[in-house]
Amino acid sequence: MSPSMTWNARLSLVSGLLLLAACASSTPAVAPSGKAALPDAGVAVVTTLDAPFRQTLPKPGPPVSFTPPVPTVFKLTNGLPVWVVEKHDIPLVTVEMVVAAGEDTDPARRPGTASFVADMLDEGTRSRDASAIAAAFEDQAAVFRSQADGDSMAAAVSFPSAALSPVLDVFSDCMLHPAFKARDVERVRALRLGDLAQLEADPTQVGKTLLGRDVFGDDHPWAFPALGTVASLKAIRPAELADWHRAWMKPNNAVLVVVGDVKVPELLAQLQSRFGGWTPAKLPKRRSVAPRPHKGPRVITVVDRPGAAQSSVWVGELGVGVASADLYPAQIAGNVLGGGFKSRLNANLRSGKGYSYGAASFFEVRREPGVFAAFAPVVADKTPEALTEILGELRRLREGGIDDLELAEAKAGLIQSLPAEFETTTATALTFGRIWALGRPPDYFVEYTRKIEAVTRDDVAAAAGQRFRPEAVSIVVVGPLAQLKPRLEALELGKLDVRNASGEAIKAARAVRSTQR
Repeated sequence: MSPSMTWNARLSLVSGLLLLAACASSTPAVAPSGKAALPDAGVAVVTTLDAPFRQTLPKPGPPVSFTPPVPTVFKLTNGLPVWVVEKHDIPLVTVEMVVAAGEDTDPARRPGTASFVADMLDEGTRSRDASAIAAAFEDQAAVFRSQADGDSMAAAVSFPSAALSPVLDVFSDCMLHPAFKARDVERVRALRLGDLAQLEADPTQVGKTLLGRDVFGDDHPWAFPALGTVASLKAIRPAELADWHRAWMKPNNAVLVVVGDVKVPELLAQLQSRFGGWTPAKLPKRRSVAPRPHKGPRVITVVDRPGAAQSSVWVGELGVGVASADLYPAQIAGNVLGGGFKSRLNANLRSGKGYSYGAASFFEVRREPGVFAAFAPVVADKTPEALTEILGELRRLREGGIDDLELAEAKAGLIQSLPAEFETTTATALTFGRIWALGRPPDYFVEYTRKIEAVTRDDVAAAAGQRFRPEAVSIVVVGPLAQLKPRLEALELGKLDVRNASGEAIKAARAVRSTQR
């Protein structure tokens, strides 16, 4: 069933199937002679032409072989690299520009700057206003998107291949000449404040944000959502956005990724005419992304949700980066722990205890080590028990390793999910853009399967022993404080540190009193 099918369509389909089933069950079977079959002991015997076929389970097909594409790399005269993947099966193209600068380049006290710049790229240039840009893309059936993450910013446009020239006219203008006019900035600022309000109303997003803040420290560029904070969003001025763009958007800090139905000579000529005059320049010094060393005993960070029926529980610590020697064993260990429906966390908290509809874990891989996190939305009354189980699963994996079946299934999960990264021109472009941003080579995926297959149980055990430390992980709970406070304290995992959804400290006594009124 198509994911895009509406709920009404789904209900109509289900109703139709039920109706057919009802009709089939109420119609008497007909014998080959044309006479109705006699019932056996009062039970109607229903046969169909395909009944014998349904007695046998279908045999699995042969294994599907997948060979990931490898971009061909070119350079414009100014040194701007161009990664090209030709796909001529459908007449579509995606062009993406990636800049190796994201949240890690947000100025101090201005989190969200890079993300704000990304949102402004199609909101007006020196020669086009936002309406003209939107109309120009719409006229060519082009879809534009942009975003910033921990260490990169990307903007991509997808369109029919016949529209290459007019789309590149607008796309290059957006990339190189955004105007950051005050009225446009104010309009986007209001939208971003609304997005941030939605984020702070989502317990899962709040838990993730505060976990990062505890792992990295209050002043770290990764201690905040990519959107920033309410204070920073209100404070950022148009000139600061223009300064960021001028400092970091340089051809020696960027790549163009092109995927789809293109003719390379024509493509390179088109790109050269629009981006070839872009001048390289020295980049500013980057902020440190080294995490702040923890001082003092561990605390449990709590965000109060008075009366909530469900809590969001997060635990985590510093994870792996692209250069980590145990990158692949750690990812396999993470997959066993919480990477799928049959993972240990899900089997425990969902299937075993019934505390949660689903639990998971992940490593956020960046150029420098990102966060490792395990999390679950759980029944509020079972929050302490769920937290105990999560820590227990970390301990069991750290001390006991994994078995051969878990190793095989974890590897298969990683390898078999790889084709999904290349389903469309857009997905392929985004995948290779991220690979470039991480400093990986164009043929990275050619060796990926071999590197995953080479991981042994001992490798995973060593990675789990180093990466999973239940006694040292940061802990965040988003849930009803008054109900949970004495029971969380009874776990003796640390004092409660009560904060609001933005991560600012609140006195616990005041928060508890407010929930009891």
